[in-house]
Amino acid sequence: MTRSIALSYGTVIYPIPATYHEPAHRLGCRIIQHIWHNWGQDKDSLRNGEVDLYSINIPLIDRLLTEEGLKIYWTNIWRNSYGRLFKAISAKPVPKQVLPDALANGQQQCENKTTIAGPTPADSGNLLFHWAPEMKGLIAPSPSMLPVGSDGWAIYHGYVSVTPLCANFGEPHTYQNISIEDRVWKLKL
Repeated sequence: MTRSIALSYGTVIYPIPATYHEPAHRLGCRIIQHIWHNWGQDKDSLRNGEVDLYSINIPLIDRLLTEEGLKIYWTNIWRNSYGRLFKAISAKPVPKQVLPDALANGQQQCENKTTIAGPTPADSGNLLFHWAPEMKGLIAPSPSMLPVGSDGWAIYHGYVSVTPLCANFGEPHTYQNISIEDRVWKLKL
């Protein structure tokens, strides 16, 4: 297994000002370099006692441009979820669409008319859905829903989150019993 680090930018302001790109890239590179040379330990890992991988989330906000910069916290995973991913739609038959003769009688020899049809209620068992994820809770969560010390909490407050992860979609217990004040990086990058 190879050491791995995921880097994500939290887009809060739309459109993203171009002035955020370079400072975010520089900060991300400094964090990655620090982690790489100070790789953490995890007795339950798949990497012979080392943390399997890290997830870094940098919010793209004005504070990136300041001398002070962003606080960096060791975080754990915010155990969140999507709302519904699909929305039920009517199972009415999709009407057949007939292509105009000009298309059907194009340069290639083909039948006079070509038809396109969607599924019928009989084909789908009267159940049809389309992709319509409910993401409001993920994009604009209530602060009371964000556990202190989680990656979602950090991003919400404009902090960088660095989360050690297990390759089995779990996380090591590294920071569970450490106060949030002791999780802030004392290192100026």
